[in-house]
Amino acid sequence: MFQPDLSLKGKIIVIDDEPSVRKLIKRLLERKGHDVDTAKTGEEGVAKILDNEYDIVITDMLLPGMDGMAVLEKIKEHTPGIDVVLITGFGSIESAVSFMKAGALDYITKPINSDHLEIVIQKAIERKELIKAARERDLYFKMSLTDSLTGLFNHKYFQEQVQRQIVHSKRKTQSLSIMLVDIDDFKKVNDNFGHQTGDHVLQIISTSILKACRSHDTVARYGGEEFGVILPETDQEKARAVALRIQETIAGHKFKNVPHPVTVSIGVSIYPMDGHETAELIHNADLALYHSKRTGKNRYTLFFESGIARN
Repeated sequence: MFQPDLSLKGKIIVIDDEPSVRKLIKRLLERKGHDVDTAKTGEEGVAKILDNEYDIVITDMLLPGMDGMAVLEKIKEHTPGIDVVLITGFGSIESAVSFMKAGALDYITKPINSDHLEIVIQKAIERKELIKAARERDLYFKMSLTDSLTGLFNHKYFQEQVQRQIVHSKRKTQSLSIMLVDIDDFKKVNDNFGHQTGDHVLQIISTSILKACRSHDTVARYGGEEFGVILPETDQEKARAVALRIQETIAGHKFKNVPHPVTVSIGVSIYPMDGHETAELIHNADLALYHSKRTGKNRYTLFFESGIARN
C-alpha cells in the first residue's frame, strides 16, 4: 500500500465552479501545509497558471465555458511540467480515464474523500520530486563527463571511450583512428589578447572540430588547448580526410580580436597497426602530434608514416 511522504509540500490550484468544493479542498490541503489557490472558471484558472508556478492543478471535468479538457489541453501546451488531477462524479469515471489518456495524472471523485485526496496529491508531489532528482542526477552525471567551457566530453570520458571503441573494433575487425589536435601557439593568444579571447578561441575550435566530424565520432577536450577525437570504423585514408577537414574548417574562420589566422597541428594513430591498447594508441597519437609541431605546425601526421617508430 502507498505510504505518502507527508513532509513534501506543494503549490496547488483548485478549479471548480462549486464554491463548497473549492473551499473544502483548499481547507483540507492547507491543513497539510500545502499552498493553495482557487479559481471558479477554466479561464480564470488558466490565467493564474500562466502567471504562477504550480506543482499541481486540480480541476473539475465539467466547467462552464472552458471545460476540464480544454484546461488540460492549455496546460499541456504552455506548462507541460504541471500535473493535472481531475475532479469527477462517480458516474463519470470512464470520462476521467479518457482525460488521463490525454495527459491527466489521476482523478478524485465527488463527494471528496479527504484520505483519497491526500494520497493522490502526495503521490503527485513525490512523482515530481523523483523526476527532479532524476534530472539532477543526470545533470551531475553529464557534468562529470563534460568540459564546462566547451561543452565537449572531458579527458576522463575520452580515455574510457577509446577503450570501449578498441573492444568494439577488435570484435568487428575494423580500423579505429585516434586524433590529438593541438592549437598552434595558443599561449601567444592568451598572452597577447587575454584569457577571455583565449576562451573564445577554444570554444570556436571545439565547434569547428565537431562540424568536421561525423555524428557518431567522439570529440573531447583532452586538456588545455588540446582536443581528442575518436573515429570509429576509420582507416588511414578516411582519417586523412577528417584531419584535412578539421584544419580547413579552422583555417577558414576569422577569430574575434585575433588579427592573425589560428591553426592546429594533428597527430593520428590507428588501431590495430599503431597499437592494441588505449595507452599505446594515445601515446603514439601524441608522438605524431609532436612530429607535426616539430616539422612546421599547421599540419597532420599519421604515426605509421612519421618514422618515429623506426627511430
